[in-house]
Amino acid sequence: MKIAIRGGHNFQAPGASGIIDETTEDRKVKDAVIKYLAQEGQEVIDVTPGECDVNTDLEYGVNKANAFGAELFASIHFNKAYDSYSGAIGTEVWIYATGGKAEPIANRVVNKVSTETGLINRGVKVSTGLYELRKTSMAAMIIEVCFVEAEEDVRIYREKGADFIGRCIAEAIVNNNAVLLQNLKADLPSKAIQTAASSDGSTQDKFEPNAVAKVSLDPRNKPEQNYIDLGEIYENERIQILAEVCDKQYFLPVIYWKDAFGKPSDKVWVNSKQEVLAIDTNATVINVQTELDARYEPSPESNRMGYVKNGERLLVHKVEGNYALATYYAGDGYKTAYFTKEYINIDK
Repeated sequence: MKIAIRGGHNFQAPGASGIIDETTEDRKVKDAVIKYLAQEGQEVIDVTPGECDVNTDLEYGVNKANAFGAELFASIHFNKAYDSYSGAIGTEVWIYATGGKAEPIANRVVNKVSTETGLINRGVKVSTGLYELRKTSMAAMIIEVCFVEAEEDVRIYREKGADFIGRCIAEAIVNNNAVLLQNLKADLPSKAIQTAASSDGSTQDKFEPNAVAKVSLDPRNKPEQNYIDLGEIYENERIQILAEVCDKQYFLPVIYWKDAFGKPSDKVWVNSKQEVLAIDTNATVINVQTELDARYEPSPESNRMGYVKNGERLLVHKVEGNYALATYYAGDGYKTAYFTKEYINIDK
């Protein structure tokens, strides 16, 4: 499907302002919608204008969508009804008339955003006076994510995030319910400890979570501060730390569940500091008088990465002969190394 997506208003002709700013936030949601529609295989164009007056702003988006031959036009907005509001108002979608191609899509969007976020569902509304609905030559809708002055709306919006809401909108447009899988992740089985004979190191065909994100995390293309953001891992989302030696300060290799594709991601890197990541420990260090060496290879001749002390908890990934590969807390973030197995008591 050819789809035109627009962020409402611009900073010269600004939108609503309250606890949050409409123009600032609708750009974030717009970008997420475009990203996830593209991942779904749709042909998407961004028809958001630059800085200009109101008339130019509206004409630009509509004209570009018409010239593109779009089959659907969606403009992302945030609404405002009062100077301030202490409660919740909700989310809504506007269309030109009932009975057309836009109506079922608009219903899916407002229902999904409401269901997945908890925003009050204000339904699909009709207006023949809105420029973006009157002048477009294809099915069109204006999505009002929430109200900028409503304290509860803004709380929910900030908690869920622009990326998540953009994904809900994109999946509703293409009628994909994949985002609902996020609510099932906590029930997926924990990662089983492997033996060397049972694993070839491949993890891409399965998803067995063994850690949880304490905050939203960026999945990175490399373990550095300068990186490409490959999506978003949400607060409280379950992820899988990969069973491989890792001594990258503050970073670990993981996979996470790709809702849009219904399968695990490719290998990515995430921040491994203890304040942002919690691991599922399954073993205890025992009978150690001083320190148990963390090693790069399963050999007493291997270089020392670090150490753990008696009583510390680990996440054991697999056992190779006399060694266990485990993720441990290294004081400046989690790392993964080999430990002498006789000093590791794996939970029953």
